[in-house]
Amino acid sequence: MEPTTQEQEPKKKSSRRWDSSVHWRWLYPGIRLKRWIALFVFSAVVIGVGLTGSLGHIFGNFEIKLIDVRPLAKQIQSLRFIDFLLLTLGLVGTVLAFRRGLYSVITFLLPPRERESTVSPLDRLRLKRGPRLVAMGGGTGLPMLLSGLKEYTANLSAIVTMADDGGSSGRLRREYQALPPGDLRNCLIAMADTGPLMSELFQHRFKGQGGGIEGHSFGNLFITAMAEVTGDFYAGIKAASRVLAVSGQVLPVTVDPVSLEAEMADGTLVAGESRIGQSRKPIKRLRLVPPNVHPAPETREAIAQADAIILGPGSLYTSILPNLLVPGIMDEIAASRAVKIYVCNLMTQPGETDRMTVFDHVQTLLEYTRPDLIQYVLVNTEAPGKELQARYQEMGAVPVMATEADLEQLDRRNIAVIRARLATGGDFFRHDPAHLAKVVLKLVVI
Repeated sequence: MEPTTQEQEPKKKSSRRWDSSVHWRWLYPGIRLKRWIALFVFSAVVIGVGLTGSLGHIFGNFEIKLIDVRPLAKQIQSLRFIDFLLLTLGLVGTVLAFRRGLYSVITFLLPPRERESTVSPLDRLRLKRGPRLVAMGGGTGLPMLLSGLKEYTANLSAIVTMADDGGSSGRLRREYQALPPGDLRNCLIAMADTGPLMSELFQHRFKGQGGGIEGHSFGNLFITAMAEVTGDFYAGIKAASRVLAVSGQVLPVTVDPVSLEAEMADGTLVAGESRIGQSRKPIKRLRLVPPNVHPAPETREAIAQADAIILGPGSLYTSILPNLLVPGIMDEIAASRAVKIYVCNLMTQPGETDRMTVFDHVQTLLEYTRPDLIQYVLVNTEAPGKELQARYQEMGAVPVMATEADLEQLDRRNIAVIRARLATGGDFFRHDPAHLAKVVLKLVVI
């Protein structure tokens, strides 16, 4: 979870625009225009070959003073059936390529959908053609990424940690022996196609004077209730996804009860995700309790089929690593041919990543996983304004920006650093969903 308060940012519309003046975007992954261009060119060549044979048959008896075409014509005349076949195939291919290519162009030029609008059939088809993306994490950082990526693809899977034990989620775990729904709820809302009223309803927290539901969010209670009604937590998430018309899928990394335990630098043990950051001590080692939980089946399948796997943004120790520590997850990521991207946090997180540089964040991930886990690291290039930065400094947080030393160390590990303006302005320093999604999409290779 990125270091911010619990207040919500003012809602703003996505700044994404399709710019048809940039010619290379016509070949953008997921548009499916390249195949129809190739088919059109190939069909034109086939038609040319067929016409050559046909014209040779028709004009074979004519003699041109400069060029005698009769010997060549006699050879071509023996291929009359093939000429007809080539012409037919070429014309069919040309018509098909033109129609399907035009359809791809139309879907590409559709304006971005707004939250309040109904997704048109053509727009829905364009999103279904998008790349298969898997984003892993939790907290408030992951939903920011998801809200940007869903504008480009419906083949989006959010894999969420199940180690949360604070707030409403923690109470539901203790009182109902339920899995924590909080991070799942945030991702469901970020990927929903419903209007703002439904999103506000799922985020609504009950107020009162010590009542049983005081402090609970409606979305948490809804997911827990759906799990009880369906008899299965995973089925409850699926039902909630249908209610919210989620574009993609939100998956728990595991459906086994699990919690976090950290060994601090001074040897003390801190149990519980919500307590680890509060200890304000350097973390020596992080582990799952129990360690032998099983990954959810659809989670492994989503990783295996992904074109890109994105880690973060989010709390390094309490949002990202808990997913990677689940047995079997790292094996699936290692076996996947997907592009592997780490989105570095904008600010350090008090109690977790104090004074850590970009390289320190990456090094920690590699120590817990594999030395070849990450191919790209996305780093923000703009610091917050002086007033906003002063507010964060009071909380003990400072900007995480790539230094020359970071670049040299990461280059030695064959990890590319992508620096771009990824933050949004306003009262909070958070990732801009539209900017972040565009940078991620440029790295995806279909």
